[in-house]
Amino acid sequence: MPYIKRGLLSMTTLGLLIMPNLANAHLMVADHGTLNFVDNNVFIVLSIPMSAFKGVDEDKDGKVSIVEFNAHKKLITKRVKKNVYLADHQYKFTIDGLLLNPEASHKHKSDNIDQVTITGRYSLPSKLTKVNFNVKLFSNNEHKQHYQITATNKTQKLTHQFELSPTSPFSKVFNN
Repeated sequence: MPYIKRGLLSMTTLGLLIMPNLANAHLMVADHGTLNFVDNNVFIVLSIPMSAFKGVDEDKDGKVSIVEFNAHKKLITKRVKKNVYLADHQYKFTIDGLLLNPEASHKHKSDNIDQVTITGRYSLPSKLTKVNFNVKLFSNNEHKQHYQITATNKTQKLTHQFELSPTSPFSKVFNN
C-alpha cells in the first residue's frame, strides 16, 4: 500500500511540474469582486478592466502592455484609492495595503494587461459600522460597465450580492 501512495504522489507531483504555466490564472473573475467582513476589517478582491484607467495606454493602440502598466502603477494606485471605497454617513474609508495584480487576457493569448485585480483591507471604527460600497471606475466598453459583488460576514452568517454600474455606482452592504 505505501508503494501505491508514493507512486500516486510522484505522478501528481510530476503532473503539476509539466502542466502549463499556472501564473496566468486569474485571482478573480473579470468584473467581479468580494468583500469579506471580519470584525472591524473588510477585505476586498476586485477585478477592474484596464480600460477604466484613462491615460495608461501611452501608445494609444487600445492595449496596455506590462511596461505601460508598470510606468503608471502610482497613477493606478491613486485612482483606485480615490474611486473604490467604503463610506458611512460621514466618512470615506480608503484601502490599506493595496496590491495591484495585472492580469493578461486568456482570450487573446497576449501579454497585454486586460484586468487589474486589486486586493486590500478597509479598517472600520467598529464591526457595527453601516457602510456603502462605492466604485467609480468603469470602462467605456458597454460590456465591461458592471461589477458583480459578493459581500460576506461569516460571523453574522450574512451574504449580500449586488451589482454596480455607472448609473448605480454604490450599494448599501447587507441592506443597512
